[in-house]
Amino acid sequence: MRSEPNGVLDRVVPAAVVPYAIWTMYVHLITATRSSFVTLLQGLPLVALIAIAATVGWFHLPDPARRSVAAATGSGAVGPADTLMVSPSSIRAKPLAVLALALLWVGLLSAGMPYPLFWWGALLATCWAWTGSLRNTSHIASGETDWRNDSSNPVAWKRARWIVALVAAAAVGVTLFVSRPDPDDALHLSIPATLLRFPQQPVLLHDTLYRLSDAPILAPFYRLTSYDVLIGALARITGLDHHVVAYLVLPPLFAAFGVLAWVYLLRRIVPARWHVVLVSVFLCVLALGEAHRAYGNFAFVRLFQGKAIMVTCMVPVIAGSAWSFARDGGVRCWLLLFAAQVAALGTAATALFVAPAAAALGLAGGWSADATGSRRFALGIPASVYVFAAAWIMTSATHGGHGFVSYNPMPAVPHMLDATWGWWSTRLLLVALLAAWAFVRDPVRARWFSAGAFFFLLAVLNPYTCRFVADHLVGVYTYWRLTWALPLPFFLAVVFDGVVVRTLRITPKALAASACVILAGLAITFGWRFGTLRAGNSATLGMPGLKVYSVEYPVAMQVAKAIPENGVVLAPELVAFWLPTFVVHPQLVGTGMAYLVQSFAPPEAARRRALMRYVAGEDRSADSAALFADALRRYRLTTVVLTHSAPWRLEIEGVLERHRWQPLACGAYDVWESSEGRPPVAHRDACGPESGTAPPG
Repeated sequence: MRSEPNGVLDRVVPAAVVPYAIWTMYVHLITATRSSFVTLLQGLPLVALIAIAATVGWFHLPDPARRSVAAATGSGAVGPADTLMVSPSSIRAKPLAVLALALLWVGLLSAGMPYPLFWWGALLATCWAWTGSLRNTSHIASGETDWRNDSSNPVAWKRARWIVALVAAAAVGVTLFVSRPDPDDALHLSIPATLLRFPQQPVLLHDTLYRLSDAPILAPFYRLTSYDVLIGALARITGLDHHVVAYLVLPPLFAAFGVLAWVYLLRRIVPARWHVVLVSVFLCVLALGEAHRAYGNFAFVRLFQGKAIMVTCMVPVIAGSAWSFARDGGVRCWLLLFAAQVAALGTAATALFVAPAAAALGLAGGWSADATGSRRFALGIPASVYVFAAAWIMTSATHGGHGFVSYNPMPAVPHMLDATWGWWSTRLLLVALLAAWAFVRDPVRARWFSAGAFFFLLAVLNPYTCRFVADHLVGVYTYWRLTWALPLPFFLAVVFDGVVVRTLRITPKALAASACVILAGLAITFGWRFGTLRAGNSATLGMPGLKVYSVEYPVAMQVAKAIPENGVVLAPELVAFWLPTFVVHPQLVGTGMAYLVQSFAPPEAARRRALMRYVAGEDRSADSAALFADALRRYRLTTVVLTHSAPWRLEIEGVLERHRWQPLACGAYDVWESSEGRPPVAHRDACGPESGTAPPG
C-alpha cells in the first residue's frame, strides 16, 4: 500500500534522531568506562545494529496521532484533549491590532521605559492570551488542513514537496558556498585530531588542546558531546581528512535535516500554511545576523559545530515532539521526545539546560486544562531524565559547578539580549514574541505561541530571577544560551507571513501592491544591513572548501608539517587557533585567549597571553622584549610565528638573532626557527622590507 505523503516527512526526523541518540549514549558509555577510541570503533557494528533495531521498533509502535484522527472522524470516542473539529473559538483578537500594540510596547521600551515595567506588561498580555486559548478547543476552518490529513490534497502536497526541496537545496547551498570561520574549532577539531593521533587513549578524558598527558579535557562538560567524536570516527572509517568530514561532509547533511526538522514543527503548529511559513523561517534565519550570537550565525554558516546543530535542528525537534506528546500522548511520542533531548546533548553540552527548557515549553504549549492534558504534561517531564542525570553527574564532578559560575556583574536582560541578537533584531524578535499567537487561527496551535511567550518571559527574561538562575543552573557567561530554548525565528516567520497575507487582501489591488512593495523593501533593507550573509558579518562567498582563515590556516599547516611534535611554537592567536586541529602538530604556548585561563593558572595564563599578543603586534610593554627573550628558554621554544606588519617586528627579530635563530618562512606571518649550533644568516631582506623601527625602551 502506498504510504501517505505526510508519512514520508514524519519518518525522516525519527529515522535520524533515534540512531543519533543511540550513538550519543554509546559514546557516553565509552567515556564513562574510560575505553579507548579503538574500542569504540570495534563496537560500532553492534551499535549500528542496535540503532537500526531501535528505529524500526519505534516505527512499529502505535501512532497516537492516527487514533486521534480516527476519533475525530467518527471511528472512536473523542477525548477533550484530542478534539480536532469543533465550533470556532469564542476569543478572536484582531492580529494587526495585537501587532500594533506589541510594536507600541516594544517602542516604549526602546524609548527608555524601564525594563521591569515592560516585562510586567508583556507577561500579563501573554498570560491573557494563553489563558484565553485554554478555554477553547481546536478548530479546523474551511479550506484548512490538519498535518495528519494533508494527503487528502495531492495538488497541495506536490507544491509543498517542491517548496521543501528548494528550501533544503538553498540551505545546503548556503552551508557549502558561504564561509564564516569560527575560532571555537580550535577546541572542537582538536578532539577528533587527538583521537586519530592517539587511538589507544581513553575517549574524551585527556586534554586535547595542548595534549598534556596529566591534564584532563578542557572542561568536564565536553565529555558529553558525541559530535566531535563522530567526526573522528567517520574520518577513521572513510579515510577522509577530518577537516573534510567536519566542513564538507556533515554540515550539508545537517542543513537538509534542519529544514526537515523545521517542517516537523511547522506542520504541527501551523498546519494550514506550513510550506509557506517554511520559506519565511528560512529567510528570517538568514536575516538575523546582526550580532555574532544571533540565530542566523548559529544556522547554516556555522553548521560545522555541534552547538549550531543543536539550535538549528534539535530544538525544533524537541519542541515538535513535546507538543505532539502533550496533544496525543503515547509511548511513541514520549520516546521521540526522550531521544531528541539525548541527541541534542550529543551535539552540545549546552543542551543540559536548553533541551529540558525547550521540552517544558513545548509541553506547556500543548497542555490542556483537563485531567488528560495534566497527566501527559506530568509524564512528559521525565523524558528529560537522561539529561537531568547527566547534569547531576557533571555538577558532582565539578563540585557543584564551582569554577564555572562567574562572580562578575551580570548584564541586565535588555543588554544581554542586545549583545545576543543585536539592537534592531532584539526589537523585532520581542514584537514577534508578543504578537505571533494572534496570527494563528486555531486556538490550540496559538496556545503553543502564547504559552511559549508567557513562560519564556517568566523563566528566561525575568529581571528578578535571572541572576539566581545564572548562578545556580546556567552560569553568567552562558545564560544567554537559554534563549535558544524557544525557537523565536518561527514566531517572526508566522508574524511576517500573517502580515503578507493580510496585505495581499487589501483593496484596491493597486494599494495592496504598493503595500507589498513597501513591506518587501523593509525586509530587504533589514536583511541587507543585518543579514548573516553580508560581508560585514565576516561571511565570504566562494567554492565549497574548509571553513578556515584563508591566510592563517596555511601558515598553521606549514608549521604543523615542518615542526616535529616535540617542538614548541609561539604564534599569534589567529594562527595558533588552527594548530590543535591537525592530527600531528608541535606543542603550543597558547591557542585561543579564552582557553588560556581554563588551561593554566591565572599568572601563567597572563604571561602566555602577553607573549601571544606581543608576537601578534597587538600589545607591547616596556619589559615585553625581556619577557620574550626569557620565554625562549622557559618554554624551550623551537619556533616563533610573528606578524610581519607588527610595529616592533625589528625588536622581535633582534632578540631572535641574538639567540641564533633563523627565518624559516616569510609572508603576512614570518616563521622563525631555532638554529642552535648553526651560524646565523643574513635575513634582513629575506622577510621583505622592514615594517618599522624598534621602539625605544
